[in-house]
Amino acid sequence: MLKFTFPTRDRLDKMTREERLNLFRQYFATSRYNRLYIQQCLISSAIDDSLGRKVEDLESQHNKDFSFTLDLLNKYNYKDEFLFAVKEEYEALQKIIEAYHRRFKPKK
Repeated sequence: MLKFTFPTRDRLDKMTREERLNLFRQYFATSRYNRLYIQQCLISSAIDDSLGRKVEDLESQHNKDFSFTLDLLNKYNYKDEFLFAVKEEYEALQKIIEAYHRRFKPKK
C-alpha cells in the first residue's frame, strides 16, 4: 500500500487554501489506490488462503490511517477544509457508484 504523509503543521499553515485542498485530493487518490490494492488482495485470497489475514490487516491499517488523518487535521484546525474535500470525494464516489448502478441495473 502507498503511504501518504502530511506535511508539518508549519508547512500546512504556509500553504494557501487551494494548495491544502489539492493535498487533501492527493490523500484521497492515495486512499482509493490502497482500496483497490486491498480488493486485489481479497480477490487473490481465493487462490491463496494465506492472504485472508493480510486483507484483514490492510483493512485495519487503512481505517486506522483515516482516523489518524481526521484527528491530525482536527488538531491542526484544518478539519473544515478537509471536510470540504471529503464532500468532493463523496460526490465523486457517488457518481462512480451511480454509473455502476446504471450498468448493472436489470433491463426491462
